[in-house]
Amino acid sequence: MDKIIIFKTDRLGDLINFSPCLKIIKDNNKDYHITLICSDFNFQVAKNYPYVDEFIILDKKNLFKNMINNFRKLFLTKYKYLFQFDGKSSSYTISYFIKSKIKSTICFIKHKKIIGINYSSFRPSKYLLKIFYNNFIFCDENYANNEKDKIPVHYQSIYFTLLEKLNFKITDKRNLFSLDKSYQNQYDDFYKKFIQKQFCLFHFDEKWNRLKLADYTNSLKIINRLSKKFDVVVTTGVKNFNFLNDLKKKFCNINYDQNEFKSEDPVSKNNIFLLERLPLNLLAYFIKNSQINFSFHSGPVVHISPTFDRQIVDLIPKSKNDELDRWIPTVSKYRRINFEDLNDEIIENI
Repeated sequence: MDKIIIFKTDRLGDLINFSPCLKIIKDNNKDYHITLICSDFNFQVAKNYPYVDEFIILDKKNLFKNMINNFRKLFLTKYKYLFQFDGKSSSYTISYFIKSKIKSTICFIKHKKIIGINYSSFRPSKYLLKIFYNNFIFCDENYANNEKDKIPVHYQSIYFTLLEKLNFKITDKRNLFSLDKSYQNQYDDFYKKFIQKQFCLFHFDEKWNRLKLADYTNSLKIINRLSKKFDVVVTTGVKNFNFLNDLKKKFCNINYDQNEFKSEDPVSKNNIFLLERLPLNLLAYFIKNSQINFSFHSGPVVHISPTFDRQIVDLIPKSKNDELDRWIPTVSKYRRINFEDLNDEIIENI
């Protein structure tokens, strides 16, 4: 049986952003055995994809041990295709020594300045790129250069282009996410206890530490505006952020403990519920069932929403526009609002 090995040891959102390619690769190679190299963190998502036959978890804290434990699979097995798509230096190095007929990757062009001198670097280096890979695309991290040289910058478009160069048919460009059924009962329990009508989701995470107080204040106005028409579920990431304590004072706090939701406050306080640090696979149920999903470009929110045809509203500063353009899902109901443009009129019409 022919074999395929794929490197995706990066963040959760990166893996979900890559998910259409998992299906495309499987659709074009139905009888091939597919091994996905993932991280201990994104394995919680990866394990639910039906397109993968085997997983290798590479934890950067125990990288050498992981490599020894998987030595046969990594270095003694012959593969037809290798895809190094996580951009990690360690993944490039490991991939050099894996036996594969066709190796594909993205070469990132980075621009740095040392002692007043500008210079460009390549990851991997051009020399190693030509030795070890026979299918690749350059991705310049200077957005102006990409436009000038007509280099694709949108990550999903780069993936699709590399697969088309292998004569793979692009069968589906929509993001894919497989719900973990073990969380269905917990979601149903919350819905029956607290939700009276359709709801919207508003997600906060540590990215909000970068924002001004005015941006947070306008976000609260959006939440209050939404609450006139919908119930609102406010969720948070796993890390603390500047505005968390204030959110806890304003909204009805719901604790998730031992697979059960319990309210700290009278439910009648308002129809805005704060849920802290939900497991990702439970958060996915809220993303799926929400009418609109708001966030400061949270990876899980932006990339899971298209799977279930949910509306996304990205709230970001204008300085992030070019950087985040490359991450917008190809097939999605995506809307962007810059914090600098937020005013009472726009908020009233959301």
